[in-house]
Amino acid sequence: MSSNNIIDLNHYGLSLIDPFVFVRCTLIQTLDLSVNNLTKLYSKSFYGMWNLKKLYLSFNQISQLESDVFRELNLLNILDLSHNLIENLDVNLFDNLQNLKCIDLGSNQIEYLNQGTFKNLTTLESLFLNKNKLMSLDPLFRNLSSFKFLDVTFNQIVTIHNDTFKRLDKLKTIFISNNQISEINSETFKGADNLECLKANNNRFKSIHRNLSINIPNLKELAMSINNLSFMEPDFFESFLNLEILRLIGCSIKEINLSALVNLKILNLYNNQITYFSQNLSSLKTLNVSDNPLNNLSYPLITSENSSLEELDLTNCSLTFIDMNILRNFKNLKILSLRYNLLTFYITDFDGFPNLDEVHLDLIYKSRFSNFSPSFELKYP
Repeated sequence: MSSNNIIDLNHYGLSLIDPFVFVRCTLIQTLDLSVNNLTKLYSKSFYGMWNLKKLYLSFNQISQLESDVFRELNLLNILDLSHNLIENLDVNLFDNLQNLKCIDLGSNQIEYLNQGTFKNLTTLESLFLNKNKLMSLDPLFRNLSSFKFLDVTFNQIVTIHNDTFKRLDKLKTIFISNNQISEINSETFKGADNLECLKANNNRFKSIHRNLSINIPNLKELAMSINNLSFMEPDFFESFLNLEILRLIGCSIKEINLSALVNLKILNLYNNQITYFSQNLSSLKTLNVSDNPLNNLSYPLITSENSSLEELDLTNCSLTFIDMNILRNFKNLKILSLRYNLLTFYITDFDGFPNLDEVHLDLIYKSRFSNFSPSFELKYP
């Protein structure tokens, strides 16, 4: 099917693309061959498609690509090879794709990539290598002067080479979650000076250098959930001065100091072992400390006088006492979650919260408060 410079052949049951079959398609800009039965891409398969900008080949059974199959596609911007059976890529496969901006190789069987695989792709911005079988992350990205986004989640990566991110000063986002990385040293992200988002959830960290922040001083979002970080010093994160979002869910943390993070807006510490939390986080808007054994809340969670806090989750914190006046100091509070604690509440406990929109309570309060019509919404499990 062809229209408006697009050929859509997705779900057509195709098993072969003959060489020169598109020779007259010189004006086509988008070709969709996804969800077919292709197993091999041959030389000259796309010959004549001089103006092609988007090529979709996902959800096939491709395991072989001849080294010059993309040679004629000089204007290609997007190449999607995800969800195939690719194990190896010829080192010259992408040589003529000087205008390529995005390559998706996710959900394949790739175990190793030659260091020259992506050479000279100076316009490449995004690379997806998620759900493959990579065991190490090597210096694959040299000369990628426009590189902004990398996803290598769900591989088997154990080590990251110290030169992997060398001179990648445009790189903004790295996803390395769901691997087997045991160490991050002071040089691991050297060269990614302008990195803003790092997600490293569910790895096997045993060592993280305390000077990690030196090479990524502009980091705004950090997620290291589902790792045992009990070995880290409480003040480890205080050097990430530009952090706005920090997620440390299920990390076996007992103590943490974050008061230096004056820009922090979202903090999720769900399911740790924290017994005391009191920080000077004036910019914080969302705080989740649920599933921590806080027990007694007779002290300010946020010590700054002008708190920006809008959402507070204290679910399942084994609380036997809360000084509600402490919570009333959060003049901007909109959402308050207090489920599964050892407390008894009265509807008047929630007076004096000028901006409260929602209160999340145990189901038992549904009948107890049924005759009241507070200015906020009561929510139950």
